[in-house]
Amino acid sequence: MRTGKFIIGILLLCCFIRMVIGEPCTVPSGSMEPTLLCGDRLWINKLAYGGRFPSRWLNVFTWIGPLRLADEENHWEYRRLPGYSEPKQGDIAVFNSPADPQLLLVKRITRGVKKGEPLRIDRRTLLLYRSLILRDGGKVMEKDGKIYIDGKSSSQYIPKQRFYYMEGDNRMNSHDSRSFGFISEEAIIGKFDFVLFSIDSQKQWWKAIRLRRMMMRFP
Repeated sequence: MRTGKFIIGILLLCCFIRMVIGEPCTVPSGSMEPTLLCGDRLWINKLAYGGRFPSRWLNVFTWIGPLRLADEENHWEYRRLPGYSEPKQGDIAVFNSPADPQLLLVKRITRGVKKGEPLRIDRRTLLLYRSLILRDGGKVMEKDGKIYIDGKSSSQYIPKQRFYYMEGDNRMNSHDSRSFGFISEEAIIGKFDFVLFSIDSQKQWWKAIRLRRMMMRFP
């Protein structure tokens, strides 16, 4: 009986750490070189921006693919704990890919749009802000030289939440906001603080560990 309670306690503690404090992730590509290298194992700091309550509770308790897929239809309202900082320009953030929420992306914030900040919308800026409007729940179209937002001709849009423009440091080899546009605050998981350890898969196993990058911190 005690053993069962102990195991349950450990599982709940692990879930709490993963949801509120942080979790590790792996850099799979060179889109953030030279800052981050392919094979870096990062620590996602969730305390910085505030731990995000899970939209699918089963996904917190399992890493089993079929169970996670079965949980996809569940979606609870977005909520987040208070953090000790807000995402800002220059931060390296980890977020869910707009194309595949199961895929984590690591990019640098190069621009932020505040909630309630009026955005000028014209034919020149529409390409930049179209994704923001759509992800904010709005509808936008261009007809006869005019721009219609939610069915009304408009020259500005006021976001209902915060949005961020994310770019890779390796601009020549990075799939980022230049392709998928602004991402919402809801998509951000946490801030990258340091490299736990790093492995170079191109080298033999006894030379693969990049010792100089172990526990390397970033501002």
